[in-house]
Amino acid sequence: MWPNGKKCAVVLTFDFDAESLFVEGQPIETVTPAKLSQGEYGARVGVPRILPWLKREELPATFFIPGVTAEKYPHLAERIMAQGLEIAHHGYTHAEPFSMTPADEREDLEKGIEALQKLTGKKPLGYRAPSWAPSHQTLPLLDEYGFLYDASLLGDERPYVAAGTKGLIEIPSDWCLDDAPHYFFNFSPRYRTGLSAPSKVMEIWKAEFDGIYADGGCYVLAMHPQISGRSHRLQALDEVVRYIRQHDVWFATMEEVALYWLQTQLSGRGN
Repeated sequence: MWPNGKKCAVVLTFDFDAESLFVEGQPIETVTPAKLSQGEYGARVGVPRILPWLKREELPATFFIPGVTAEKYPHLAERIMAQGLEIAHHGYTHAEPFSMTPADEREDLEKGIEALQKLTGKKPLGYRAPSWAPSHQTLPLLDEYGFLYDASLLGDERPYVAAGTKGLIEIPSDWCLDDAPHYFFNFSPRYRTGLSAPSKVMEIWKAEFDGIYADGGCYVLAMHPQISGRSHRLQALDEVVRYIRQHDVWFATMEEVALYWLQTQLSGRGN
């Protein structure tokens, strides 16, 4: 199913939200300094810690970046690009599309495209809705704007063509493969709670990999520099990657997976 007969695709993704996770279109003065500093950690420590690890391990990765984050931290986006990693769309303000009017969602999408295109020199091909909360019009909208793939849904363990589109590739994951439910803690809103031991998270991530590997699927980890950028969590991620490398897998970016699926699996030419 996968290139060169590999039994499973593995994609490491990082949602580089920084402060946008907490602001989400609100005036910055309404957000507490402590909350903002949680996001700032992702830019100050998380990304600079993760990039050398990816380079040392020769790992591809996809960074989903909100437009406001790219505008505030262009030097980090440039480092990500210089390392040959993919940059994809993650909204402009990190506001959830499901909470927007259709007009506001369209404007947010366009502003995010503009911000990333100005920085990278090309339109982003991939999109992940902030908080994995697309609206009912998100996928057709992505189709309209010429996106190759979306990574906002949780409906399978391998890519598929998103319903209601002309060929938009959906590359799904699951909340159990997102670091936020396991690790992220915040007093408000209450649902953002979790300070799990890395040993527990490694157990889940390895077990989920075993199942997806056995079925020949696509294993997508969704992480955040402000969360998995802490040293003990990155060490845990490193151990998970070492475990995965004991198997016959293809490490790829989201774009590479989408292109392969489009060019081979959908035409029945998978090798």
